[in-house]
Amino acid sequence: MIKRLARERPQPTRVSTIELFFDLVFVFTVTQVTQLVKGARGPLDFLIALLVLVLIWWMYDGYAWLTNGAGADRPMRLVLIGAMAGFLVMALSLPRILDADGLIFGLAYLFVIVLHLAAFLINGGRSVVRPMLTLAPFNLGAAALVVVAGVTRASWGWLLLLAAALLFVIATVLRREEGFNINASHFVERHGLIILIVLGESVVAIGAGAGLRILDAHTIGVVVLSLLLVAALWWIYFDRDDERAEEALIAAEPRTRARMALIGYWYTHIAMIFGIVLIAAGVRQVVEQDAGLLPQAGWLLATGTGLYLAGDSWFRQVMRIRPVIARAVGSLVALSLGGLGLLWGNIAELCTLIVLLVGILACEPLLEHIRGGVAEEHADPASR
Repeated sequence: MIKRLARERPQPTRVSTIELFFDLVFVFTVTQVTQLVKGARGPLDFLIALLVLVLIWWMYDGYAWLTNGAGADRPMRLVLIGAMAGFLVMALSLPRILDADGLIFGLAYLFVIVLHLAAFLINGGRSVVRPMLTLAPFNLGAAALVVVAGVTRASWGWLLLLAAALLFVIATVLRREEGFNINASHFVERHGLIILIVLGESVVAIGAGAGLRILDAHTIGVVVLSLLLVAALWWIYFDRDDERAEEALIAAEPRTRARMALIGYWYTHIAMIFGIVLIAAGVRQVVEQDAGLLPQAGWLLATGTGLYLAGDSWFRQVMRIRPVIARAVGSLVALSLGGLGLLWGNIAELCTLIVLLVGILACEPLLEHIRGGVAEEHADPASR
């Protein structure tokens, strides 16, 4: 094992097919979380859905860090397939996570954590042994709390899930990511593909909702509007932000790069992913039932769009991408539109959110031009 640890593997430059195969599990996981949101009856149910997503995303992203450093050769393929089984079992147990299937979820979670730790220590290289061992108590402690929550099956079990999620936050505050090397191109591409997968789940939600209705002009119109909203979300993220993020990571020092990768991709992307989950639940309700007065659907659409924009604004801030102001203001505007569907119907809600996103995309080039002009005006005359 010592000889194996001593070998430093070259970092991957592109996402491999086994990683893409691995990411497909996330489609089902997000679908299950969306079902939790769709069936939520109060704030606690939404909080539980968020906590579950945080726990799963921490370890799912942990495997992205694993393949970013250790590659995805033949031994790692077996690791990823084993982890896929664990994540699939977790996803299947989500509907009754605080009831009959809580222990199954906890044991599957413990399995993917132990597998991740072993794979990092054996295949990650000598340089990551120490940082991985300092991170291990947080991961194993979180798994223990999730297992206990599954054993107790109490109504307050969500507090144990909250405690497990807080352990991960503490790990980030203590900078446990230090010591990990990040391959910028692979890291950015991998996370971009995950956002694509989650957006794809929203398209699936649109199709699932429409499948229960007659395809008349009204239904087709709602479907098209829902797709335009998802397309605008895609445009917001992939309007060169992924390319600029890669450039920022490459330019950063290794220690700073790891910090940027953690904050810029774990924290910000959990906000964006949960935002998409809320939107997926909302569009399914609108398409599946009626485009009229559905108060919960309107709040889901508005809150989801606001969270997505807030996460994306934070992402831009961390990655030093400008401007940020348009998306930050857009986030606040979106959050304030939750009651619009109740007043004017959810078609109006969808149209307003689409106009908001398109407006952000349209005004940002102007803001960049103004910012560039101001910077040139204040530049040193000798450098002009």
